[in-house]
Amino acid sequence: MTSAADARDFVPASCRLCGSPRHRGVGDRSRGYGRPPVPAPPFTDPLIAPALPGLGPEPPRPLARAGEPGEALREVFGFPGFRPGQREAVEAAVAGRDVLVVMPTGSGKSLCYQLPALMRADLTLVVSPLVSLMHDQVDALERVAPGKVALVNAQQDASANRAAVDRAVSGRARLLYVAPERFSSPGFLERIRQARIGLFVVDEAHCVSQWGHDFRPDYFRLADAARWLGAQGIVASTATATPQVANDIVARLGLRDPIRIATGFDRPNLSFTVVPCATKEAGHRGIAAALKQPGALPAIVYAGTRAECDKLSARLAHELGTEVSAYHAGLPREARAGAQRRFMDGEVEVVVATNAFGMGVDKADVRTVCHEAVPGSIEAYYQEAGRAGRDGRPARCMLFASSRDKGLHVFFIERSTVEEPALKAVARALTGAAAAAGKQPASGSEAVRFDVPLEQLATLAGCDEEVVRAIVGHLARVGVVQPRPSSPDRVLGRVTGPWDGRALALCKSAAQEGTRARWRQYRAVWSWVEGSACRREGILRHFGDRNAPAPAGPCCDVCDPELAPPPPAAAVRRERGPRQLAHRPAAAGDVAELDEAIVEVVALARPSLGRTRAVEVLRGGRSKVLLKHGWDGLPHYGTFGHLSGSSVLERVDALLDAGTLKSTGGHYPVLEAA
Repeated sequence: MTSAADARDFVPASCRLCGSPRHRGVGDRSRGYGRPPVPAPPFTDPLIAPALPGLGPEPPRPLARAGEPGEALREVFGFPGFRPGQREAVEAAVAGRDVLVVMPTGSGKSLCYQLPALMRADLTLVVSPLVSLMHDQVDALERVAPGKVALVNAQQDASANRAAVDRAVSGRARLLYVAPERFSSPGFLERIRQARIGLFVVDEAHCVSQWGHDFRPDYFRLADAARWLGAQGIVASTATATPQVANDIVARLGLRDPIRIATGFDRPNLSFTVVPCATKEAGHRGIAAALKQPGALPAIVYAGTRAECDKLSARLAHELGTEVSAYHAGLPREARAGAQRRFMDGEVEVVVATNAFGMGVDKADVRTVCHEAVPGSIEAYYQEAGRAGRDGRPARCMLFASSRDKGLHVFFIERSTVEEPALKAVARALTGAAAAAGKQPASGSEAVRFDVPLEQLATLAGCDEEVVRAIVGHLARVGVVQPRPSSPDRVLGRVTGPWDGRALALCKSAAQEGTRARWRQYRAVWSWVEGSACRREGILRHFGDRNAPAPAGPCCDVCDPELAPPPPAAAVRRERGPRQLAHRPAAAGDVAELDEAIVEVVALARPSLGRTRAVEVLRGGRSKVLLKHGWDGLPHYGTFGHLSGSSVLERVDALLDAGTLKSTGGHYPVLEAA
């Protein structure tokens, strides 16, 4: 039994979670250990019993009148029975146990915490990474539990967020949806701590794991938050967790003897097809042909970049003769919200999107999901492909893969690698900015703050902004800084620990772990794409599911070759404007493809390469230098091995003469795209 003195030791003079000195002397409320009594709500609510003479108000009653999970399910949601795994998860959550729920998309994961929340008499906090996911679930819950669910996010004004928190603290709301970065706000923490918190739900829990495909530094402090807020139980939920990621989730969130629910990853109504494409143009023609087939719509098409998203949406609108929406993070918020709403309502039947679209999108009748580029991991692919066929009817998942995708994966992995000089530069900039603010850290005082433009940090570190965000996450993980919610172009927070040799070593180790994880994901997804084994079985084994594949219809292009679409008709070649040679006629046929490949290899190669190395890459050379720098992973590697070296070199020189490429000169000249 934890004594009051021991409990006080859990909270230092300056709270380790939010940095505030105002929590000194408050007993620890970690998961119910040493937790002091919580005052009952000061007013009467229909679900709050009246005060009894001399005893004070009784705690709120559950919304569901039935105490048995099956009866509560019918009462609240109107469902006749549970899907596999749901009853076990609900029973554990109602009892306050820690739970890890790993279920495929469309299997009813959200019910595993929504029903327990309405069967309990306290508050359930749901941490969700995307605003769209919050709104979809809140809207659905409002229909079965009016007035009992609230959300806090950056799209609402401050007064609306305060009102939502007040409803949660008072007991009027039983579920409160919040974004992970909200737990960096001392004001939010201090206010929500006054609530009677029963369950702390981490949705999309793979984001907490650096081994996962969607790692987010904002998830670092959720375990601390759950313990500090006194949550009785933690429920972690995800659709895409390998055994390694599942174990990492348990460790990162500090789950105590959790009930693990895993129902298998097979989606029997989905078929899987990988379509090899020599070029992106061939892939786009194939997608258009697939979506013209009867019964192919509604459809989601995932594009690898914003530019491809805009380009392909315009093309499909023309070729399909119907409206096609584009969705990516570069569009205004209103445009994104409108595109999603119209697709969900059936006004638009095709949406072309980056991976910013999908998590939390629950449209039951999607018949086709196409990928115009290979995602960075099997987890990412299966999560996005899983948007198809959530109504249980047959649906197709088609992946159009080209060698260019492999090169881009290598390029992005290498670009995202965190180097020691960049780590030092960002850490020194943040600690220096905090020191310059004039608030040096002292015992019992507020930690020093920083507010630095993201672009400035990227310039100082010599890396892109995504790498800076990763570095800030590593600094937070080792306790040097604590980020706070801010606009996307700034890094805001406080310094909470020393930047010294130990912190540097820990950050380097964490960064190296992340890089190794990305390479493992790269090898796994390309082994699956280029392999000749059953696609469904490959996915199941990747997630540790040893069950035999059990498709309800056609399985995949390997098991059922008729699933592979016929090659699309050759496109009429158009003259190329931007890359046309300045002093020669426009190249045609294979020569034009070679010119494009040369420019792309030169643009992506890191470190940059010279004329002869570019030729070696395109012809599939295996020299030590080429392999050392990973140039064998560049797009178009080996694509032109049938041509002589002199023929390829002639085209390189032609592009130099035309000004499409330029040489740096000097003793060791390298090529650059003009």
